[in-house]
Amino acid sequence: MATGAETMTTISVRVPEKLRDRYDALARATDRNRQYHALEALRRYLDDEAWQIELITERLRQIDTGEIGYASSERVAAVLNKYGVYDGGRAE
Repeated sequence: MATGAETMTTISVRVPEKLRDRYDALARATDRNRQYHALEALRRYLDDEAWQIELITERLRQIDTGEIGYASSERVAAVLNKYGVYDGGRAE
């Protein structure tokens, strides 16, 4: 959550009415305002995306340096087939 020392700015987002209605219902149910939930949702989203990007970047670095390898498409198909989730060309 933002602290009093942080500079704030305004952004506008158009959302479907049904989503806005759910948003309002959440605010009422939690006795929190829209801004609280918008900031929390944006923070969580950005944290999740940053984590994924960092992990992907690290794994690519590890592949490039030879620290780890990757499975060929044939190996992936064999494992999927072993567990019955492979139909000969398309994973289910």
